[in-house]
Amino acid sequence: MLRKYFILILFLPLMLLGQEVREIQVGSFNMEWFPCKDDGEMMKQYNINLRRPPHGNATDIPAMFGMLKNLDIELLGVVEIVDPVILEKSAKQYLGASYKTIYAPSRGSQKVGFIYDSSVLELIGQPEIYAEVKLDPDSWLRPAFRAYFKVKENGMDFNAIIAHLKAAPSGWKKRQRQWKVMKEILKRVPSETGDKDIVLMGDFNNVSKKKYNEFLPLMKRLDFFWANSEIDSSKAYTSYWKPEPGRERIEGSMIDQIFISADAKDEYVENSIEFGGMCAQGKADFEGSAIPTYYETISDHCPVFVTFRVDKDND
Repeated sequence: MLRKYFILILFLPLMLLGQEVREIQVGSFNMEWFPCKDDGEMMKQYNINLRRPPHGNATDIPAMFGMLKNLDIELLGVVEIVDPVILEKSAKQYLGASYKTIYAPSRGSQKVGFIYDSSVLELIGQPEIYAEVKLDPDSWLRPAFRAYFKVKENGMDFNAIIAHLKAAPSGWKKRQRQWKVMKEILKRVPSETGDKDIVLMGDFNNVSKKKYNEFLPLMKRLDFFWANSEIDSSKAYTSYWKPEPGRERIEGSMIDQIFISADAKDEYVENSIEFGGMCAQGKADFEGSAIPTYYETISDHCPVFVTFRVDKDND
């Protein structure tokens, strides 16, 4: 739902004018093998044969989409989608008939895509699949996916790109190659669409010893703003939860990122970054019975999202 605010401005003596300010929220969410989550038997139905299949439960779809409905995010980049059909049906059932989904077909079992409110956002043209991010045509890695959106009623238009890079500390060499490919994609998007407004989001798996330096030097050279840098340092906000072997404990880290091009920064609402689900508590870890049910029923990641003003468009 498009948020609208009315600000009264003193324009002339004895005259007040109402100025409408509209905002939307844009975010990213790793839905953890949706809709299988930790159900290894369900994964086999999708021909997913992991070396060590999990023995937990499938995604609690009503709980997941109940959370998303409360967050009311107009555009959500999503990753780890196993069944896009169930995703689309769930979005319409729980979020409303105006919500649509698009995704990038790929050889791998995990898809990337977008859920968006079509009553607020219009999809312009055909989405673009960047298969080169897979590094090899036969790779099971995920492609990047771009869609061009315009806020209805003469609002801003912008490119949204969702990505999910190679996981694990040992995957840094491949992520390094993927970032080189991403650099070329980000450089050419403005000429592809005629619009320099770009929001790049997703799970970037920056878990090597370099941590944020996996991407920060490159993004600075491209003049992209790292929205996660505005996180309140007084709280331990995270977006992903990793279990500690041998203990009933999970520890958070920040691997889900949002980057905003210099042109789109004009519409960005400063310090608007937020977290949904169990990450909204701003804690670094959980132990034992304190571990929220969210972790077992919804995802090991949380939505991260930011706000844009859409009543202006400076490009």
